[in-house]
Amino acid sequence: MANRKLYSGLVFTCQIANLPEGTFQVTQFDLHEGLSELFTLTIQAVSPLPNIDFKRVLGDKCSLTVMREGIVTRKIEGLLASVEQGNTDGVKTWYQFIIRPEMWVMTLKQDSRIFQNTTVPKVLNTLLQEAHIPNDKLLYHPEEHLERRYITQKRETMFDFWCRLAAEEGITFWFEEGSMMFYSDRHLGMKAGLYLTYNPQSETDITDSTVTAWRYVENLCSDIRIDKDYNPLRPSHPLSHQVTGENHQQHEVFESYGRFQDDAEGDVFNQIRYEQSQNNREVGTASTNCIELAPGRIFSLSNHPSSKMNDDWQVVTAHHHGVQPLADNSGGQGTQLSNTITFMPSTQEWRPPYRYKPTADGNELATVVGPPGEEIYTNEQGAVTVYFHWDRRGKPDHSASCWVRVAQGWNGDGFGFMAIPRIGQEVIISYLNNDIDKPIITGCTYNGRNRPPIDLPKDKTRTTFRTKTHKGEGFNELRFEDYNGREEIYLHAQKDHRTHILNDEFHTIGHNRQKQVGVDQEERIGQDKRTDVGRDHYEKIGRNSVIHILQDQEIQIDQNLTEVINSSHKSVIFADKHTQISGNQKTVVEGQRHEEVKTKLFSQSPYYIIHAENQLTLAGSGGSIVIDSSGITIKAKQLKINTSSLDIGGGGVDQVKALMAATEEGQPFCEICAKAKKEREAQ
Repeated sequence: MANRKLYSGLVFTCQIANLPEGTFQVTQFDLHEGLSELFTLTIQAVSPLPNIDFKRVLGDKCSLTVMREGIVTRKIEGLLASVEQGNTDGVKTWYQFIIRPEMWVMTLKQDSRIFQNTTVPKVLNTLLQEAHIPNDKLLYHPEEHLERRYITQKRETMFDFWCRLAAEEGITFWFEEGSMMFYSDRHLGMKAGLYLTYNPQSETDITDSTVTAWRYVENLCSDIRIDKDYNPLRPSHPLSHQVTGENHQQHEVFESYGRFQDDAEGDVFNQIRYEQSQNNREVGTASTNCIELAPGRIFSLSNHPSSKMNDDWQVVTAHHHGVQPLADNSGGQGTQLSNTITFMPSTQEWRPPYRYKPTADGNELATVVGPPGEEIYTNEQGAVTVYFHWDRRGKPDHSASCWVRVAQGWNGDGFGFMAIPRIGQEVIISYLNNDIDKPIITGCTYNGRNRPPIDLPKDKTRTTFRTKTHKGEGFNELRFEDYNGREEIYLHAQKDHRTHILNDEFHTIGHNRQKQVGVDQEERIGQDKRTDVGRDHYEKIGRNSVIHILQDQEIQIDQNLTEVINSSHKSVIFADKHTQISGNQKTVVEGQRHEEVKTKLFSQSPYYIIHAENQLTLAGSGGSIVIDSSGITIKAKQLKINTSSLDIGGGGVDQVKALMAATEEGQPFCEICAKAKKEREAQ
């Protein structure tokens, strides 16, 4: 009742920061507000203060209060974003104040950061908490807000980033009474309870719930929405979703890059994008004098001659204009309030327009990272994690980013080139379709910490591919030297070198070839081996040589063969040995020669000469013949000479006759024979 005594009729008052109440008198104001928009309240006021400390009041809380008959019908609160001092007449000074919601400070904060493995509502809540924005929310379908693997804020203000994510998931925000910011994924969170009467004769109505002008429009919109995307982990899956409206069904919008990676996410995304395209299908504008009409409110219209209009509608935007001329003694018609709103059916979902991500300006550099103690950190696709140099919040470890795919020089199903960037390498990051949430490594660069594997510019003619031993010292290397006159291909294996060839291998060497094996060499040939040496063949074996031939061996020497054996020579032949010599054979034995034949020894020659320098002995089981410098000694159990002619030259004819007689008579002709005869007779 006290307010009724102080104020009557329509009154506007304002409170600027902590300045005393009544310091400013409102002359007029304009309030622009809309769904998912930051309202702008502009107040024109006068004050007896010739000046105020702008720095003191900027950023402080301010408010505009609208009262009718002493009752507060609406209070708009926010922060003082701008203050302007105008003319003065010596008694009063004109000021202009621009008030924005507390959420407006998010437009003053710009950042680049990464969120991983989280949902959009969680990110929205984090941003509001960091900005200290009072808020409330109501999510009717939390199951639709799926976890995202990777979300990037890239050179965006906190507000733009917040709105972009909210629009992607169909989340709308508005401001409740006071400074409370409210957001929801359905219009069911909006307040109803406002009842307006249509009356184009405004001069006959003094209430604050009158609609004086009403326009309703239906627009032709696209009625088919198709969104398609591609998941590299499921390249054959037709990742496509479609929504078809109830009307016309012939105006199609196709988006080939839908920014979703599975069907559950794509289905929701496709539906939201379709609903965004329907915001203007059924809309209208109205002029009223109801200050309570605001985005996020639902009102009911009555008394319209068209029954279709007498329905429930939701406010989309509102522009309020108030004039209070008596505050500056300018005269006029007194305090007035009017507004123009846009609306849509209360049953239709209004979705914030889709906001496209900031596109990547180009390539950038990052460092490959991983868990402590690791040198190589990758997944089954060969992707790695990276740390962006602009990331102020992330840690330079495997949690710094999502798995970033690596572009290889050539690849296919089970074939191609694979080189995994290692921890500490500097890599070049590109973005698929300029999408900041889809980084890909397209190259590597050297820097002050990672030096090239060759001495530059000295070795500028070398092309080198060198790896590094994992958790150890050493490297593998393939190097090409293109210096004129010193061209070379160099291959270095830190440990083993394996070559697997399924068919033929050909080597052509124009000059020399050297091969050095430090320990053992093993060679296995499944079938034939042929070696053709144009000139000499020299082979040196430090110890033993063993050759095992399962069948035959043939050696053909067109000229001479010289064998030098510094120790023994042993041959074991299990069958026959045949030796054919076209010329002469000479065997020189410095020591003894022993030849043993188990069955029979047969020698045939036109001439056979046996020469012993000292003594020649022919021995058998029946006796022996010894030829030495003293003569020929024959020892035998029995000597038989069966011949038709015997010619003996030289002296000792009598001895020969005696010998022949003895043989004819069967008498012994030596001491041994006589002794043997006596022994037989004694028996």
